[in-house]
Amino acid sequence: MEFTAIFTQMGWVPAVLLSVGVVFSIVEVFVPGFGFFGIVGMGSMVAGIIVRIAQGLNVLQSIVLILLVLGFFAVAGMFMVFSAQHGILSQTGLFETNTTISRDYDKTEKELRKLVGKSGRAVSKLNLGGKAKIRGKIYDVVSATSLIPAGAHIKVIEIKDNHIIVRKWFE
Repeated sequence: MEFTAIFTQMGWVPAVLLSVGVVFSIVEVFVPGFGFFGIVGMGSMVAGIIVRIAQGLNVLQSIVLILLVLGFFAVAGMFMVFSAQHGILSQTGLFETNTTISRDYDKTEKELRKLVGKSGRAVSKLNLGGKAKIRGKIYDVVSATSLIPAGAHIKVIEIKDNHIIVRKWFE
Protein backbone atom coordinates (compact mmCIF):
# COMPACT_ATOMS: atom_id res chain seq x y z
CA MET A 1 0.00 0.00 0.00
CA GLU A 2 2.84 2.39 0.85
CA PHE A 3 4.61 1.73 -2.45
CA THR A 4 1.57 2.17 -4.69
CA ALA A 5 0.57 5.39 -2.92
CA ILE A 6 3.81 6.99 -4.13
CA PHE A 7 2.64 6.83 -7.73
CA THR A 8 -1.16 6.60 -7.59
CA GLN A 9 -1.54 9.84 -5.66
CA MET A 10 1.08 11.69 -7.69
CA GLY A 11 0.06 14.91 -9.41
CA TRP A 12 0.93 15.74 -12.99
CA VAL A 13 3.86 18.09 -12.15
CA PRO A 14 6.07 15.50 -10.39
CA ALA A 15 5.02 12.87 -12.92
CA VAL A 16 6.20 15.07 -15.80
CA LEU A 17 9.40 16.05 -13.98
CA LEU A 18 10.28 12.44 -13.16
CA SER A 19 9.43 11.28 -16.71
CA VAL A 20 11.55 14.00 -18.31
CA GLY A 21 14.34 13.11 -15.89
CA VAL A 22 14.22 9.44 -16.84
CA VAL A 23 14.13 10.16 -20.59
CA PHE A 24 16.95 12.71 -20.47
CA SER A 25 19.05 10.43 -18.28
CA ILE A 26 18.63 7.58 -20.76
CA VAL A 27 19.70 9.91 -23.58
CA GLU A 28 22.77 10.86 -21.53
CA VAL A 29 23.71 7.19 -21.12
CA PHE A 30 23.87 6.79 -24.91
CA VAL A 31 25.47 10.21 -25.52
CA PRO A 32 27.72 10.43 -22.45
CA GLY A 33 29.74 13.41 -21.40
CA PHE A 34 27.71 14.89 -18.53
CA GLY A 35 26.21 17.44 -20.84
CA PHE A 36 22.87 19.09 -21.23
CA PHE A 37 20.76 15.92 -21.04
CA GLY A 38 22.51 14.61 -17.93
CA ILE A 39 22.27 17.87 -16.01
CA VAL A 40 18.66 18.54 -16.99
CA GLY A 41 17.73 14.88 -16.34
CA MET A 42 19.20 14.84 -12.84
CA GLY A 43 17.79 18.26 -12.02
CA SER A 44 14.36 17.24 -13.25
CA MET A 45 14.40 14.07 -11.16
CA VAL A 46 15.48 15.96 -8.03
CA ALA A 47 12.75 18.56 -8.65
CA GLY A 48 10.20 15.77 -9.18
CA ILE A 49 11.16 14.15 -5.89
CA ILE A 50 10.95 17.47 -4.03
CA VAL A 51 7.53 18.31 -5.52
CA ARG A 52 6.24 14.80 -4.78
CA ILE A 53 7.45 14.98 -1.16
CA ALA A 54 5.81 18.43 -0.84
CA GLN A 55 2.51 16.85 -1.98
CA GLY A 56 2.40 14.83 1.21
CA LEU A 57 4.57 11.72 1.20
CA ASN A 58 5.46 10.25 4.57
CA VAL A 59 9.08 9.51 5.47
CA LEU A 60 8.98 5.86 4.37
CA GLN A 61 7.46 6.72 1.00
CA SER A 62 10.02 9.50 0.50
CA ILE A 63 12.89 7.10 1.20
CA VAL A 64 11.43 4.51 -1.20
CA LEU A 65 11.11 7.13 -3.98
CA ILE A 66 14.66 8.35 -3.44
CA LEU A 67 15.98 4.76 -3.46
CA LEU A 68 14.10 4.05 -6.70
CA VAL A 69 15.70 7.05 -8.40
CA LEU A 70 19.15 6.15 -7.05
CA GLY A 71 18.62 2.57 -8.24
CA PHE A 72 17.76 3.88 -11.70
CA PHE A 73 21.01 5.88 -11.78
CA ALA A 74 22.97 2.86 -10.53
CA VAL A 75 21.58 0.64 -13.30
CA ALA A 76 22.20 3.34 -15.91
CA GLY A 77 25.78 3.78 -14.65
CA MET A 78 26.44 0.04 -14.72
CA PHE A 79 25.07 -0.14 -18.28
CA MET A 80 27.33 2.73 -19.31
CA VAL A 81 30.42 1.05 -17.78
CA PHE A 82 29.51 -2.31 -19.34
CA SER A 83 28.97 -0.66 -22.72
CA ALA A 84 32.27 1.18 -22.52
CA GLN A 85 34.16 -2.01 -21.64
CA HIS A 86 32.60 -3.92 -24.53
CA GLY A 87 33.11 -1.22 -27.14
CA ILE A 88 29.48 -0.16 -27.50
CA LEU A 89 30.28 3.41 -26.45
CA SER A 90 33.83 3.48 -27.82
CA GLN A 91 32.96 5.93 -30.57
CA THR A 92 31.72 8.62 -28.16
CA GLY A 93 33.79 11.59 -27.09
CA LEU A 94 33.98 10.52 -23.46
CA PHE A 95 35.72 7.25 -24.30
CA GLU A 96 37.76 8.36 -27.32
CA THR A 97 41.40 7.37 -26.95
CA ASN A 98 42.99 9.27 -29.83
CA THR A 99 46.45 10.70 -29.31
CA THR A 100 48.87 12.41 -31.61
CA ILE A 101 50.91 9.20 -31.67
CA SER A 102 49.52 6.32 -33.67
CA ARG A 103 48.50 3.40 -31.47
CA ASP A 104 50.51 1.19 -33.85
CA TYR A 105 53.77 3.09 -33.37
CA ASP A 106 55.34 0.25 -31.38
CA LYS A 107 54.56 -2.41 -34.00
CA THR A 108 57.49 -3.43 -36.11
CA GLU A 109 57.22 -3.16 -39.83
CA LYS A 110 57.63 -6.96 -39.97
CA GLU A 111 54.47 -7.43 -37.84
CA LEU A 112 52.55 -4.94 -39.95
CA ARG A 113 53.65 -6.59 -43.23
CA LYS A 114 51.46 -9.56 -42.27
CA LEU A 115 48.48 -7.31 -42.97
CA VAL A 116 49.33 -6.70 -46.64
CA GLY A 117 46.60 -8.19 -48.80
CA LYS A 118 44.16 -8.45 -45.90
CA SER A 119 40.79 -6.74 -46.14
CA GLY A 120 38.76 -4.96 -43.52
CA ARG A 121 36.35 -2.10 -42.97
CA ALA A 122 36.90 1.62 -42.45
CA VAL A 123 35.82 2.46 -38.90
CA SER A 124 36.06 6.20 -39.48
CA LYS A 125 36.04 8.34 -42.59
CA LEU A 126 39.46 8.02 -44.24
CA ASN A 127 40.26 11.41 -45.70
CA LEU A 128 43.98 11.01 -45.57
CA GLY A 129 44.22 9.04 -42.36
CA GLY A 130 41.74 7.36 -40.07
CA LYS A 131 40.89 4.05 -38.46
CA ALA A 132 40.07 0.68 -39.97
CA LYS A 133 39.21 -2.71 -38.52
CA ILE A 134 41.41 -5.43 -40.00
CA ARG A 135 41.25 -9.02 -38.77
CA GLY A 136 39.28 -7.96 -35.69
CA LYS A 137 41.67 -5.20 -34.57
CA ILE A 138 41.44 -1.46 -35.11
CA TYR A 139 44.48 0.17 -36.72
CA ASP A 140 45.45 3.70 -37.69
CA VAL A 141 45.61 3.66 -41.48
CA VAL A 142 46.34 5.99 -44.37
CA SER A 143 44.27 6.10 -47.55
CA ALA A 144 46.30 5.63 -50.72
CA THR A 145 43.71 7.38 -52.83
CA SER A 146 40.92 9.76 -52.04
CA LEU A 147 38.23 9.84 -49.38
CA ILE A 148 36.97 6.47 -48.16
CA PRO A 149 33.67 6.66 -46.26
CA ALA A 150 33.23 4.99 -42.88
CA GLY A 151 31.94 1.46 -43.25
CA ALA A 152 33.51 0.92 -46.68
CA HIS A 153 35.48 -2.24 -47.42
CA ILE A 154 39.22 -1.60 -47.57
CA LYS A 155 42.31 -3.61 -48.42
CA VAL A 156 45.87 -3.17 -47.13
CA ILE A 157 48.11 -2.58 -50.13
CA GLU A 158 51.40 -1.56 -48.55
CA ILE A 159 53.31 -0.87 -45.33
CA LYS A 160 55.56 2.17 -45.59
CA ASP A 161 57.45 3.69 -42.63
CA ASN A 162 55.19 1.84 -40.19
CA HIS A 163 52.10 3.29 -41.88
CA ILE A 164 49.39 0.95 -43.09
CA ILE A 165 48.36 2.09 -46.57
CA VAL A 166 44.87 1.05 -47.67
CA ARG A 167 42.56 1.57 -50.62
CA LYS A 168 38.86 1.05 -51.13
CA TRP A 169 38.06 -2.57 -51.89
CA PHE A 170 35.05 -3.81 -53.79
CA GLU A 171 33.84 -7.26 -52.75
